[in-house]
Amino acid sequence: MIKIRAEPILLDFYMDMVEKQDEIIYRLGKIVARQATDLKLLQNDQAFTDKKLEEDMAIVREVMEQYKETSAELEP
Repeated sequence: MIKIRAEPILLDFYMDMVEKQDEIIYRLGKIVARQATDLKLLQNDQAFTDKKLEEDMAIVREVMEQYKETSAELEP
């Protein structure tokens, strides 16, 4: 039987990347849902703005930047 031994640093790195991916997926899901609502309201010719959408977009950009920085560390 072959035993696989993962380095704690590698495991921590992997878990960090997974958390960032989950955060991005969650936030993008919320953004898509809000955009669908916006489109529906625009179709009904109603004015609609959502400041929470802008906040979520900023959070997604920040987490995606962190993800890119972390993945860049892996590249030789």
